[in-house]
Amino acid sequence: MRVPYGWLKELVDGLPGIDEVAQRLTMSGSEVEGIARPDSRLVEGLVTARIVETAKHPNADRLTLCKVDDGEAVIAIVCGATNMKAGDNVVLARPGTLLPDGRKIARSKIRGEESRGMLCSAPEIGVADDAEGILILDAGVRPGMAAAPLLGIDESILQLSVTPNRGDCLSIRGVAREVAAVCRLGLLPSFEGAPAAPSGRGQVPIRVDVPELCPLYTGVEVHGVRVGASPAWLAARLRAVGLRPINNVVDVTNYVLWEYGQPLHAFDRDRLAGPEIRVVCAARDESIETLDGQRRTLEQDDLVIRDGKGAVALAGVMGGAATAVVDGTSRLFLESAIFAPSRVRKTSRRLGLVSDSSYRFERGVDPATVERALLRAAELIVEIAGGVVTGGVCRAGQAPAERRPILLRPARITRVLGMEIAVEQARDALVRLGARVAADPAGDLAVTPPTHRHDLEREIDLIEEVARLGGYENIPVAVPAVTRDHPAFRAGDSSLASVRASHLAMGASEVVALAFSAPRANQRFIGLHSRGADAIVVENPQGVDTSELRKSLVPALLAARVVNVRNGVATTDLFSIGRTFSSSGHPREIDAVAGLIAGPRRRRGVDATAALSFWHIKWVVEAVAAAHGCRAHLRWVAATGRSDLHPRAGAEIRRGDEALGYAGEVHPDALAELDLNAPVFVYELDLARLGADLERLPRYRPVPRFPASSRDISLVVPLDLPAERIVEVARGVNDPLLEHIEAFDEYLGEGVEAGKRALAFTLRYRAADRTMTDEEVAAAHERVLTRVLSALPVRLRA
Repeated sequence: MRVPYGWLKELVDGLPGIDEVAQRLTMSGSEVEGIARPDSRLVEGLVTARIVETAKHPNADRLTLCKVDDGEAVIAIVCGATNMKAGDNVVLARPGTLLPDGRKIARSKIRGEESRGMLCSAPEIGVADDAEGILILDAGVRPGMAAAPLLGIDESILQLSVTPNRGDCLSIRGVAREVAAVCRLGLLPSFEGAPAAPSGRGQVPIRVDVPELCPLYTGVEVHGVRVGASPAWLAARLRAVGLRPINNVVDVTNYVLWEYGQPLHAFDRDRLAGPEIRVVCAARDESIETLDGQRRTLEQDDLVIRDGKGAVALAGVMGGAATAVVDGTSRLFLESAIFAPSRVRKTSRRLGLVSDSSYRFERGVDPATVERALLRAAELIVEIAGGVVTGGVCRAGQAPAERRPILLRPARITRVLGMEIAVEQARDALVRLGARVAADPAGDLAVTPPTHRHDLEREIDLIEEVARLGGYENIPVAVPAVTRDHPAFRAGDSSLASVRASHLAMGASEVVALAFSAPRANQRFIGLHSRGADAIVVENPQGVDTSELRKSLVPALLAARVVNVRNGVATTDLFSIGRTFSSSGHPREIDAVAGLIAGPRRRRGVDATAALSFWHIKWVVEAVAAAHGCRAHLRWVAATGRSDLHPRAGAEIRRGDEALGYAGEVHPDALAELDLNAPVFVYELDLARLGADLERLPRYRPVPRFPASSRDISLVVPLDLPAERIVEVARGVNDPLLEHIEAFDEYLGEGVEAGKRALAFTLRYRAADRTMTDEEVAAAHERVLTRVLSALPVRLRA
């Protein structure tokens, strides 16, 4: 939201500099995205000028030769636009002016004719995104005036990001109130002043059929108006907040919306069919052409304003074109109301129609300003467009009743903030917000929140305000004392963080996906659920691809792989942590972690790469299991009957006889459906089962002080003999020097007989208390190798 600093100065007494205001707002929890400051090279170079004469350029068909009065002399300007005429007031950029797009204006000759500056369009000076031709100013402007103040580009702008709970800050008055509270300043009389209420009774009957959706609807008639251009000050204010001036009536409603945060709408009274105005839900298949020129079909949940013929406005969202204010309008009916935020939000989202009005109604408007904003708009319209207010305010319903006080206990403030807050300090902070505060005999405070703060509902909300206005930076920082039995020391509480950290350490990126899935993906990728389990169907899906809850995390990882390939990323390392779902008579949820690797891997050596293999995914899974605190040795058993894994490159992961998950190469058919050609390896683990043997506290193992010695062996083994069996036999020797053994390579081909394969293993030996001799290592290696060769049908490969 754009907040002109000069507008704030008109409302807040003793306002400090804009940088200090931004700092105070930021420290109180209001996000200041930035400060837009005027560029003096632009501001000082723009002046108003009057067209004296226009003529066709003698040497160019598409150029116009203008003579303009800049207040000092009549000068020649060559212009590419044709929308101006003699007598128009325009914006002139004199030589030396630097435009927002970086162009510097200079005196020059264009096709042989002198041009002593440039006539500007609205986009060229940054006051609109688009426009047709030169910007034409109000008729009352004199040549030679500084143009920047008339355009609203001569003052600094605070750019605020307003959170959804702070709808009260979606107005200049609301921001002024917040700045005054944060900076401990007062508000000027211009803030407190209220427009006079007209006498008499309203002449337009109003009926609200759904008071729960429209608690209060008010209106007033203004007759005898003259629709035309807005005065310079009003147009400048609107441009400063990022709006394009339209006409004096519409501009007033927009101005008051930004001033008060209360949306208004002006109807052409003569185009409203009698006998009354109704606030009602739309009829089935009813339609309305809105102000943006679109014909929209409504649903029965949509709230509309209806005259004697049909809907004339979408309540809280946008008015209708049939009753819009046009050049010939002379009688107005101004509307100001309260509409249910949820209903406005629903209609706005369904139609894809977000307006300044809907944005504010969705966040809640201040009931106290509904009628005040209406009268302020009527007053400005009479001042600017002429006319007179006819009769009094038309009204249906009433503002919501005053909210009940909230009990605020000083002792509770101390417990939550961890510091002593004096009762008077808390009272002062809440009074600055506009709340009414009364103390009871026990010393507690009864706080009645102001009508503009819908977010203050509980005691904790008030405590937050006390802390916010007292300064978050003044709350002392203290490290809490904990014992070894504190839950933070339990391994299970930090296991997810360990799993995530282990993936990140291996170079993987996390994928966070929605819990929905397409039926086809659930049929192929059943994840950790049983084959006979049914998918859980979503009752109101957004589409076919989100019609079921996911059975597996893998499809989302594959979708990310597809995106990577399309963008030329060859190597992909991904993981995802989340919950999967199925039903076998009753719903079942599994907390899982899944990973995906694809693309070439780096091997030992400079600029050397190796093709991806099953060993890579096996290494990832074991690293993740170790990070999760799994102490037991994992068993890898060939997976059968899985439609998601390659029949010769898939494994079930077990701890003893307990299934923990699966890993392997994705089935070629599944990859073909995604237009993926290179192999992709995935895994998925049940986090609850994986962490079943977590220790209460992690063990400390000292870093080895003495070096290790490694030996590699290559064995020819039958195809049906798993590498795991060889590792088990080697470990079964229980040699105290054998620290680790793992398989690192597999070979099938020339030199190895049919029905067999060659497996290479690394064996690492280390003594905990000394440096081993070569003889000790050789003896230990011989003991292990002899046991393996005698216990299994294997032989050393020559």
